Amino acid sequence: MAKEHIGEIRISKRTVRIGHEVYPLANISRVQTLRLVWSGKYATLYPLRQIAVLVLLVGAVVVAARMVLPRLDLDADLDIEEAARQFAMGVFILGGIRLAYLLFMLFYRLLVRRTRYALVIETAGTQYTALSGTDNHEIHRIKGEIVGAIEDPPSGDRIIQVHGDLVAGDKVGGDQYKQGGRDNRMTFNR
Repeated sequence: MAKEHIGEIRISKRTVRIGHEVYPLANISRVQTLRLVWSGKYATLYPLRQIAVLVLLVGAVVVAARMVLPRLDLDADLDIEEAARQFAMGVFILGGIRLAYLLFMLFYRLLVRRTRYALVIETAGTQYTALSGTDNHEIHRIKGEIVGAIEDPPSGDRIIQVHGDLVAGDKVGGDQYKQGGRDNRMTFNR
């Protein structure tokens, strides 16, 4: 299912229409903007733990293959020292490839990935994520328009043009997220 980009929001005397969802103004008890916080394997600094474990594991295997294995008294026709050196080099290369991937993922999350925000509307005690995107100012502007309409409903239909990369619903990368904990943030954990 594709994300539905929102081009406009319609506010009438009794309802707010965001995409295909309609919320009665009289039933809206809270409108808030939340910051999406990545956790679990999607957390920004999650690769650091894997990098540390990888470096320790590859280091231990390489040291064991280069130092310990040739000193073992094995009666075999093959050259143990050469086999240990080639094995250590293979482990080192595979570990280097994995390390490069983890470093790329870490730098992407630190430098490229933008913070996501969500507009949450609470009606009758149930929270609905109406919009999500990376444009915090646009979400705050829409929140102000909805709160203004709750306090002073318009006499006719009012159309609010939406700019930016806001999409309807509570999906990030095809996965649903919910508000959890305290503060103004949502946690995304797979």
